[in-house]
Amino acid sequence: MRLGAIVVVGATGEIEPPDAARPRLLRDPGKNFLVDGPLACVEIVGRSMTERLIERFLSAGVEVVSVLIASEGYKPRFRTSFDKDQVEIEQVKDVPAAIRQKIKALNDAGIDHAFLNSADVYAETDFLDLFYFHREAKQAITSSFDRHGALALWVVDCEKAQDPNLEISLDQSRSSAASYFIREYVNRLNHPRDLRQFAEDTLRGRCESRPSGKQVRPGVWMDDKAEVHRRARIVAPAYIGRGAEIKADAVVTRFSNIERDSCVDCGTVVEDSSILENTNIGIWLDVCHAVVSGNKLLSLGRDVTVEISDVSIMRPRSGSSNNSGKRVRNKDNAGSGGSKKEQSKPLMWRSDAVFLSGASKMSSKGPVIIMELPEQLKQAQVKEFMSELRPLFESARPCIVLDCSKIQDIDSAGVEMLLDCLDTAMKRDGDLKLAAVSPASAIVLELMRVDRLFEVFDTTDEATRSFQVFAPVAAPQSQPWYSSGYGLADFKTAN
Repeated sequence: MRLGAIVVVGATGEIEPPDAARPRLLRDPGKNFLVDGPLACVEIVGRSMTERLIERFLSAGVEVVSVLIASEGYKPRFRTSFDKDQVEIEQVKDVPAAIRQKIKALNDAGIDHAFLNSADVYAETDFLDLFYFHREAKQAITSSFDRHGALALWVVDCEKAQDPNLEISLDQSRSSAASYFIREYVNRLNHPRDLRQFAEDTLRGRCESRPSGKQVRPGVWMDDKAEVHRRARIVAPAYIGRGAEIKADAVVTRFSNIERDSCVDCGTVVEDSSILENTNIGIWLDVCHAVVSGNKLLSLGRDVTVEISDVSIMRPRSGSSNNSGKRVRNKDNAGSGGSKKEQSKPLMWRSDAVFLSGASKMSSKGPVIIMELPEQLKQAQVKEFMSELRPLFESARPCIVLDCSKIQDIDSAGVEMLLDCLDTAMKRDGDLKLAAVSPASAIVLELMRVDRLFEVFDTTDEATRSFQVFAPVAAPQSQPWYSSGYGLADFKTAN
């Protein structure tokens, strides 16, 4: 028996798993928000799912693998140099018609049966066992399923498939015909979080696939031309991809994978995260439980995606890594890590959430002053806004709540302004608290390692009440509370 295979990349209408109602990544029309191409073609621990599928088919004795690309203008790049006689790549517009034509071409070439597989379904089943099951059933098409439901993986009898009344498409579910149950590892690529899951499963040894490159020590894989500074720390299991660079004092830990040509700059911690190819992560950041591609970050814990245009924090990597990822704190060094085009961009992040417009406002509840932050808290607005905030810190023990509900754009200068305000308030024996921080805003604070420094409340009322519960003791002004002349009687009077 001669076998062929058809792998469809980027087709719509794939069978969804039962948990398809979970939060989805927001997308631009016809475009994946996190990555430019289909998820099945994104390199994860060294190779894409599509490339791994092709290799599995070839190892099972398949003579010809036809890859049909349904994403217009997209050309997949494989690490392995496949023989052109074994692997054919073709751009198509009408997927069902292209599948029929390809099955007919395989039948004309003397190939009896063909596997039909959506690249968004990666199954580590025994393809020969699936074929034998199909042959014994003596039916035109045999479908497959696992414990979560139907899979976009079939075996087709090329001769019987010539019947014009036989419907062949990727979105059909055939419960009437015999189906093959897959007990082995399956990953459905319905969301970028599935890329992260596959990386973790690979590093944990839950599937047959292994990371590319060499295992330099137990649990640590390094690919060709990867560079790790001697002061960096890689905690197993972890994967460092081709041409990736881990700089001094950086830490990569807890099943994290750094893909091809990416850079993790000095002092940054990457924990339980996937850094996709050509991504530059700036200095002294915390990237936790996330998938990052270029300047886009998907927080897995919060189900929120943010796009960060502050090139000193995160950006697509291009050219030499020597000038990449510099966190700037003054105008002389601003934008030194990017090209002229990147330097001209405003330093900001943008979230998928919808925000209301409004200007900064101030109100008070007793001794507590509530200040509403503006929509934009970037380098250009910080100086003007600080002129409004500065008088609030002139009183003794200032109690200030910053309402963050209107914030839409913020850059590193805005975050530093919040830190300066907190520092000024504490120097005057007061405090500053944040209220109504959106998930996207919280991600930026966590990323820059400042979230632990602030008390954060869901509403301004809760933040205001917290001052009343933990109000500072009003000690007599004639003598400081730490003076040796301040006795018990004075303390009782103060209370």
